[in-house]
Amino acid sequence: MWFKTLLFVSLLLAVSSNELLFNKFKINHGKSYQTESEHKLRYAVFKGNLNKIQEHNAKYNAGSVSWYLAVNQFSDMTSEEFVAYLNAVPFNKTKSELRKLHVPALNIPDSIDWRERGAVTAVKNQGGCGSCWAFSATGTLEGVYAIKSGQLLSLSEQNLIDCCTSNSGYSADGCDGGIVQSGLDYVRDHGIATEDAYPYEAYQGSCRAGDTVIKSTGYTEINQNDENDLKNAVGSVGPVSVAINADLLQSYGGGIFADTSCSTAIDHGVLVVGYGTENGQDYWIVKNSWGTGWGESGYFRMAIGHNLCAIAQQACYPIL
Repeated sequence: MWFKTLLFVSLLLAVSSNELLFNKFKINHGKSYQTESEHKLRYAVFKGNLNKIQEHNAKYNAGSVSWYLAVNQFSDMTSEEFVAYLNAVPFNKTKSELRKLHVPALNIPDSIDWRERGAVTAVKNQGGCGSCWAFSATGTLEGVYAIKSGQLLSLSEQNLIDCCTSNSGYSADGCDGGIVQSGLDYVRDHGIATEDAYPYEAYQGSCRAGDTVIKSTGYTEINQNDENDLKNAVGSVGPVSVAINADLLQSYGGGIFADTSCSTAIDHGVLVVGYGTENGQDYWIVKNSWGTGWGESGYFRMAIGHNLCAIAQQACYPIL
C-alpha cells in the first residue's frame, strides 16, 4: 500500500513540476493559445520535448555527449513543426559573374573570435519570418566591412527582405526563404541601408528607397565542403556566411554540438564568427538569428572535422 501511495505522490509532483515549467515557459516567451484544446496540445508537446531534453542531459552529465539541451521558444513545437518553421527551400547558388573562389592565406591563428575584435553586431531575432538568409548576409557584410573600415554598422535585413526578391530577379522570397548569395548580389547592385534607417519588421513589405551605406563588388565562395578552407577564410578574412541543416538544433542549449546524424540538406543560414578548441575538440563559433534566449546567448558551437550539418557546403563572404 505504501508503495502505491509513494508512486501516486511522485506522479502528482511530476505533473505539478511540468505544469510549473510550462507556465514559466509561456511567461518567458509570451506564449498564449486561442483555445483550451490548443493549450492542451501545446502542453503535451512541451512535456514530450521536456522528456527528450532531460534524457539527453542525463547523457551530457555522464560525459557521453558534448552538448546539452534546454527549454526555449521552440519547446511547444513538434520536430515536424520546427522543420516547417525553418522554411526549408532549396539553397541553390546563384551564378554571379562577380563570384570568386577563396584563396587560402599563408598563416592563420590557432583560434579566433571576431566578437572580441569588434566585427560582430549584437545577436538579432528573425522572429516568425523565414529570413535567416538575410541575417546571414548582413552578418558577413557587417564583419568584413568592420575589419576593413574600423566601423561596425548594423545593417538592414528588412532592406533585403523587401527589395531582394524573385520579382526583382534575385533568388529570394522574403519571409519564405532565400539565398545569401542573392542578398550579396543585391548589395552589389543597389547597396544596403543601416538597421536604424530601415528597421526590422519580420514580414515582407514594399521596397522603400533610402540611403545606402555599403555597396559590394561581388562575393567570394569557399571550396565546397572543405572545412579547412572555411577555417582559412574565417581566420584571415572575418565572419563567413554558411548554410546548415538546423533540424537537430531545436532544443540546443550549449556545449559543442557533435551529432553526426545531422542531415546535409541545408535549410538555415547562419554566420561563423570564429573557431577554437575545448578538451581537444575543435569547434566553430556560430551566430544564429533566434535571439539571445536560445543556445549560448544566441550562439552555438559545432564540432569541426565531420562537415557537420553541411556547414562548409555553401559558404561565402562579400568583396568590399
